Amino acid sequence: MASRSLECPRCGGSMEPGYIVDVMYGHGSAAVPKWVAGEPQRSIWTGLKLRGKEQLPVTTYRCRRCGYLESYA
Repeated sequence: MASRSLECPRCGGSMEPGYIVDVMYGHGSAAVPKWVAGEPQRSIWTGLKLRGKEQLPVTTYRCRRCGYLESYA
């Protein structure tokens, strides 16, 4: 996760890096969400077809003052 100093676009407060957990209920696993290029295509076996598509982890910043969240891939 890249760490950089950001200012909140809402209130001007300082933003801290973090992440949102994507929980797969029924499978007992958790993962950091990813941005995937293109439109979603359904898959019978995996839910979505992801093979061969660009994928980037998503970092979410939270404002320490107002709680606003902003995500970057």
